[in-house]
Amino acid sequence: MDELLAYLMAATVQLSGLPALTERPPVTPMPYQKMLVEICADLKEESVRMLAQYDLCTHGQSVADKNCEALKPDPEPYAQCTSQTGLVAAYILEQRRIVYRDDLNLENDADNSFIVHEFVHALQDAQHGGKMFDTCAGVIAAEREAYSVQQRYLYFRGQMLRVGERLRMVGCEGLQ
Repeated sequence: MDELLAYLMAATVQLSGLPALTERPPVTPMPYQKMLVEICADLKEESVRMLAQYDLCTHGQSVADKNCEALKPDPEPYAQCTSQTGLVAAYILEQRRIVYRDDLNLENDADNSFIVHEFVHALQDAQHGGKMFDTCAGVIAAEREAYSVQQRYLYFRGQMLRVGERLRMVGCEGLQ
């Protein structure tokens, strides 16, 4: 497995033109639902933090402005995140690691191309210090680059699959 991951990282660096990392991020297989919980953990932590602030506010402690309703957390983002379908792998920015569905066969080029895609995000994170993912336009640019590298990898491996097609239909509100 380590040899395959080293090959996939080298291919990612070559196909993307991004600088190599000194250390490859950990790559962890896991059941789909557990993977979603890992990916969405930051949303849950944010919700817990906001709930604590809301409780302090509503009980009259240490919040300067008493607009407590503004602090009330919305549970929807976490619920939506953990109920999504179709996710195959993800680079968890906060942990600098990759998780992927444990039903993928990494000996298969179509399946391991998703690891290539996530390696691109790790390289982007290293080059831009995570800032590329701070805006909608940055996320879309990052995804375009990752899908482009994934597509080149598939082509290089003799696979005629198309990836990232739905990205053409995604935009940022207020941007042309």
